[in-house]
Amino acid sequence: MKIRAARPDDVGVVLDVLGDAAAWLQARGIRQWPERFDSDWVMPAIELGATWLAEVDGEIVGTLVVQWDDPIFWAGYRANAGYLHRLAVRRPGTGRGRALLRWAERHAVEAGKRFVRLDCVSWNEPLRAYYECAGYGHVGEVTVGEYTQSRYEKRVGG
Repeated sequence: MKIRAARPDDVGVVLDVLGDAAAWLQARGIRQWPERFDSDWVMPAIELGATWLAEVDGEIVGTLVVQWDDPIFWAGYRANAGYLHRLAVRRPGTGRGRALLRWAERHAVEAGKRFVRLDCVSWNEPLRAYYECAGYGHVGEVTVGEYTQSRYEKRVGG
């Protein structure tokens, strides 16, 4: 799997991958993402160079955002971390999500970060178990708007 930074002209494919993941979630009764994200919501992270695309044989199979701060969900935490958002893959169950998690961890270490942090809606037990099985420890809850988010972190560097 090859990982590359998303470019502004990739916004459509980023939205398609997120839409595929949202449809997969909704088919399982998990309604945490909109059916289709608005491009204005994802474009800032693309323009900052924080959105990444995963390719296999020239096909985009996943996306994720790794940023170096997150003042909304992680206020009060030391910023020595990479913050993971919008991890999505096409064809779940292929191991690509776990591969993207490992890539994010290496990316954070290469940037001199000690932790990778992420959040997910607290009522999504399967997703919480997924992150826990990947070595992420639950460090608390935060409520933003109408959602309570479970926060997780993993130490990845010195």
